[in-house]
Amino acid sequence: VFCLLLAAQYGLQPFLKVFIADGVNKVSLVLGTELAKVLIGVVGMLLDGSLASNFAGWNPRGAAFAVIPSLIYAAQNYLLVFGYQSMDSITFNCLNQSKLVSTALCLYLLFGTKQSVVQMVALAGLLVAGVMLQDGGGDGGSSSKGKSSSSDAELAVGVAAVIVASALSGMASAACQYAMQRIGTPAHVFTLEMAFVAIPALLVSQAGLIAEDPTVLFRCWDVRTLIPVFASAFGGMCVGQVTKNLGGIAKGFAIVGGLVLTGLAQGVQEGRWLETRTLVALVLVVSCVWAHNTHPPAKPKSKRQ
Repeated sequence: VFCLLLAAQYGLQPFLKVFIADGVNKVSLVLGTELAKVLIGVVGMLLDGSLASNFAGWNPRGAAFAVIPSLIYAAQNYLLVFGYQSMDSITFNCLNQSKLVSTALCLYLLFGTKQSVVQMVALAGLLVAGVMLQDGGGDGGSSSKGKSSSSDAELAVGVAAVIVASALSGMASAACQYAMQRIGTPAHVFTLEMAFVAIPALLVSQAGLIAEDPTVLFRCWDVRTLIPVFASAFGGMCVGQVTKNLGGIAKGFAIVGGLVLTGLAQGVQEGRWLETRTLVALVLVVSCVWAHNTHPPAKPKSKRQ
């Protein structure tokens, strides 16, 4: 169930930008997502009765390990909000998969985790797909004449934002894995710890605006703004559940399903099939994500004595 929900959330999240008004403060969206994670996490642990047991061994020293990844994720989420408002949905989701490259690099540097030959080819394929999408993705040449230089610049900045966010995602993933392996914090608790670090940091970043007008942070919000905020937070919780109960391969298949759903949804939305370059990039990304998640390095054979 969580795998299907993750695929749906991942595939449809970029389309939810229609519920975000133009004047909404992007930092407020990240802040709202962190608050939603706290609410969903606490309610979920209350419903399954695991709140007390999860926090039984909690201590401030262990929680300190959440500081660095939480700040990295806060910056990443801000860049992603900027990115998916600057480009079409399929371009965003495909570019976002470049985080597999940065994650693999960071895990190798931090843990010595190696990639199989198939995985390295898959990572190279993701980089190729990213290059294919950097010139405008699904917008294609048919609308290039009508594009203004300002929209071209906004797209370029959006692409750069998603690529930097993907690089930060790899760093944060490695930092989270290092922290949880070292101190054994449950995934739910670690998610809440990161949220409790990110929330005051985000508020401090907006201290000047809040001092002038306390209402400015959530200006232009309405009930519809809660839809993408809670969807993003719920997707984050689903990732933890899928990885914990089904493993990384299942998470990879959920992402593949989400990418296919994004492509189909965009085709329906635009009333036409995807441009050839975008379709090729989508197929390449789906194939590379599947290959990377189903071909881990071979385990060394134990020598019999």
